Amino acid sequence: MINTKIDNLFVYIWGNLNVMKRILLVLTLTTLIFACKKESNFTTITTPTEVEGCMDTLALNYSPEATVDDESCEYAVVEGCTDPTAINYNAAATIDDGSCEYAPVSGCMDPFAYNYDPLATVDDGSCEFPPSMLKLSSITINEMPMTNNGANWDVGVLGFENPDVFYVLKQGDGDISTSSSQDDISAFPISFTDGLPYTINNLSQEYTIVLYDNDQIAGVGENELIGSCSFTPNDHIPTGSNEYPTEINIQSAGIDMTLAIEWLP
Repeated sequence: MINTKIDNLFVYIWGNLNVMKRILLVLTLTTLIFACKKESNFTTITTPTEVEGCMDTLALNYSPEATVDDESCEYAVVEGCTDPTAINYNAAATIDDGSCEYAPVSGCMDPFAYNYDPLATVDDGSCEFPPSMLKLSSITINEMPMTNNGANWDVGVLGFENPDVFYVLKQGDGDISTSSSQDDISAFPISFTDGLPYTINNLSQEYTIVLYDNDQIAGVGENELIGSCSFTPNDHIPTGSNEYPTEINIQSAGIDMTLAIEWLP
């Protein structure tokens, strides 16, 4: 119906126009028709609108319409233990309320001990401390010169004799322990326990064990020096270990001796 009216209107207008006007009208109508068709071929692109908001579904203010998280999420306050190493750790807790509880850890809790454990919560009595004293229990002579610069140590009523050996323990120039002599020594090892045990309480001091040949008879005569060995207890404390030696071996000028010791706290 509408198309019929338009056609009649066009016929009426066309009939009342001269040739030039008809040509202009045709050109105008043709241009309009092509312009409408060209415009109808364009696709309309709609840019989506960004919506800011909280995108965490666990948050109190979660926004399902949000396309951009604006870090505005708010969460319920849950008090509890937030330390994952605790036995009552609460993964849902957002505020630590100081309620964390831990499994007891046994160990040495003394910071001055070799085996101090900073993680220990229960002292199990296992602390080990560096020694402060040394107990000397015996002195064993493994080897010593059997001649005095090529000569025999002793000349007795029966001729040449083997040495009669005794020791003197010195701290500096002072004598601190000595033994009786073991006579007519011809074979080794020989051990001394006379005057022992002796407790050394200064581990940084040098100590010297001097061996003598006893040439005194009834207090008459002079003892002959055989030789000596020295040691400083601290030099025999192991580094980075609590396995302390029970013996110290010292040597000097043909003398070899072993000291039986015990480290004391």
